[in-house]
This record gives sequence, structure tokens and C-alpha cells, in this order.
Amino acid sequence: MPDGEPVRGRTHVTRTRVRFGDTDAAGIVFYPTFYVWFDVGTTGLLRAAVGELLDDDGTMRWAVPIVDSGARFSAPLRFDEPIAIRSTVTSLGRTSFRVEHVVTRDETEVARGFEVRVLIRHDGGRLAPAELPRELRDAFGDGTATSDEVLA
Repeated sequence: MPDGEPVRGRTHVTRTRVRFGDTDAAGIVFYPTFYVWFDVGTTGLLRAAVGELLDDDGTMRWAVPIVDSGARFSAPLRFDEPIAIRSTVTSLGRTSFRVEHVVTRDETEVARGFEVRVLIRHDGGRLAPAELPRELRDAFGDGTATSDEVLA
């Protein structure tokens, strides 16, 4: 869990459809696909919060690897079903933040998960945690709701 206080932060909803390659031999979504969707949700949330994710030289503006994650699955999904991935910042720490995700089909919750991410910097060839800048803290903590659609 991040080293900070709970917040009701920014929420971003990403809408897409289940692709054939997301499914397994049983015809339902293969569970690791949900982690891909969580990452898509966090990326959309980050882009909506602070804009461009790459610097002019093509490097990542905000390197935020996952240090903890988990998920619970409650209903199957099948090829071509429309889904929404709701991603909400629920905790902000000094160097980390927690994003909780809810995946729904229509009004039915099919999965719930979380990611804890840490902002990193390079320090003499090693990775080290970096303090979340004010711009990121303000954007994540403001409670704004945004959405987008990912073509499938």
C-alpha cells in the first residue's frame, strides 16, 4: 500500500471490446488480460491527468512501475462484449499511488483489481523511488472524472 493517505481521486473510464485474442480455449477472457486492461486504464488516467506521456526525446515522462497488484473475478467475459474499465486513484503517498479498477459489462461487475505504482528515477545505474511532483499529486487528487474509448 502506498505510504500515504486515502483519497477519492481522479477517475478515468476506458471503454473497449473483448478481442478474440483476449479469450482462451473455453471462449472466455484469459485472466492475465485483466491486468493488461488495468494497465490500459492507468495509462488513460495518467494521460487524462497530466497530458503527454513521452518527453520530446521519446522517453517516458513518468516511469511508474507496479510494485503490488491483485484482482478478483466475478463473471466471465466473451469475445466482442463491450466493457468499461473504471480506474480510480484511491491513495497518494510520497513516492507511490494506488489505482483501483472495476471492469464492467453493461451494469454487471466482472472483475475488480488494484495496482500500486511507484515513481522512479535512475540513480547511478540503479532505480530509486522519486517523490511524486506537485503536478501529479494535484492532478491525481482532484476528483475529476474523464473517459475515452480504445479501438478494438
